[in-house]
Amino acid sequence: MLAYFLLAAPVMMDDGFHYEGFSESLSRGELNFRDFYGFQGLAILAVPVYWLTHSHNSVIYASMIFALLSLPLAYMLGKAYYRHESGGIMAMAIVLLMPYPYVTMMRGFQEAALLFFILLIIYGAVQEKIWTGLAWGIGGIVKPFAFVLFPLFFKDIFKKKYFIFFGVGLLVAIGYALINYFQTGHFVTLAATGAYQGAFDADNIPALQKSFTLDWKSWARVPTNLLVSSRKIMISPFIILLGAISLWYNKSLLFRKKIIMAIALNVILVGFITYAFPKYLLPTALLFGIVAIPIILTRWWILALVLLDSIFVF
Repeated sequence: MLAYFLLAAPVMMDDGFHYEGFSESLSRGELNFRDFYGFQGLAILAVPVYWLTHSHNSVIYASMIFALLSLPLAYMLGKAYYRHESGGIMAMAIVLLMPYPYVTMMRGFQEAALLFFILLIIYGAVQEKIWTGLAWGIGGIVKPFAFVLFPLFFKDIFKKKYFIFFGVGLLVAIGYALINYFQTGHFVTLAATGAYQGAFDADNIPALQKSFTLDWKSWARVPTNLLVSSRKIMISPFIILLGAISLWYNKSLLFRKKIIMAIALNVILVGFITYAFPKYLLPTALLFGIVAIPIILTRWWILALVLLDSIFVF
């Protein structure tokens, strides 16, 4: 990762222009959902970076910050989940073996920020932090796939202090959706579904239902987006298989049923999307990675196979 950071250069591309445009517009006091498509949570968080740098790569620099913060956060999560330092070291290593988030951020994409908030939500749930619901709400406006982690802290929200933060997080998500609707006439849609043809037309924003379909091909993409390296998947397929085995057999795993529910929600959501990229399964990939750690650490040759399989992901 360090080598990549030293060698790579930011080049804004594709959706990144919309995130950067929204961020710079907001930095001038204009909240403009009409002219810039996509979920703009990262763009909102990047505003202070633009104020400091006045760079047209502000969302990329913000993503770099989130990518670097994800490493100690992954260590803290693994250590908290397994109550052992080796769990923390392995969790951090797994994040480093997920190249997509910190490679695509150099073109303005959001997955590095989403990775940070997924880690933050899981860590908050494991440690029973009262701010977990707020992190969930903010993570959801970065990318809505963070919302599938709700089962991890569902029971905690009925406690008074937890409920206050959850209520604020929910207001963030609802307020974001309503403002977007009032400006565009539609709830936010997924730009990657093919609903936008050619250049983005602010006067012809497709309805939300165009982002979803009942098609067996969409469901077939889910396992391929987890297991076929050529599809630019998030993590080693071997880790996915080890994580699935661990969830199936290891009944003592912390939050085992909650993790299964979160993965199921992610799969269902992605299964209904008209065209789903592997990055939409980032919560699932990370959860499988975390629960696979005990098996990975049992034998040196399993760790070697994980490293070998990860080469094909890179």
